[in-house]
Amino acid sequence: MELLNSLLAVLIAYLLGSVSFAYIITKMKTGKDIRTIGSGSAGTTNTARAVGKKLAMVVMALDILKGVAAVLIGQWLAGDTGGLLGFVFVIVGHMFPVFLEFHGGKGVACGAGACLALSPMVFIPALIAFILPIALTGYVSLGSIMACLALIVTVFVVPEPTLLRVLYLLMACAVLFMHRANIKRLLNGTESKTFYKNK
Repeated sequence: MELLNSLLAVLIAYLLGSVSFAYIITKMKTGKDIRTIGSGSAGTTNTARAVGKKLAMVVMALDILKGVAAVLIGQWLAGDTGGLLGFVFVIVGHMFPVFLEFHGGKGVACGAGACLALSPMVFIPALIAFILPIALTGYVSLGSIMACLALIVTVFVVPEPTLLRVLYLLMACAVLFMHRANIKRLLNGTESKTFYKNK
């Protein structure tokens, strides 16, 4: 029964992650596939490009909620193990959604929600590291990258189980990998200040 519940936690988390609110809302608003707009990423920042800030914030909130839900459902089904599985697979589902031919977003918002549900003490420094660079520079991608780096540092400071630390590191590195093109553009000075609506 424990194995079955753990597998169910994986399946639910992955399917939750695969629900792309960026795709759904952009499709409803414009009739277009968000993957053909801007960066092609099915996430909050590209939603801002496609349909504006207000709907992008709705997407962000829904993505955070699905991260929280995946962890809580996982914990309900299989305790701490289920929560960890929920954390990992909601992010995997968001990045590689079965409903969108495995072409999704970069995992920041749903990962934040999952992190919040698992460990608020790890979440808070990452949130600060996300907000400050955006406020100072206007680059959402920079905020996402700095949040991942802050998480990597924080997991070695805040007392957490070793397995959770490893999973945090793996997921932070996965999100950084998904931002590799943004990192290159930031270094080249060609990254756009992204939280705006295209005319």
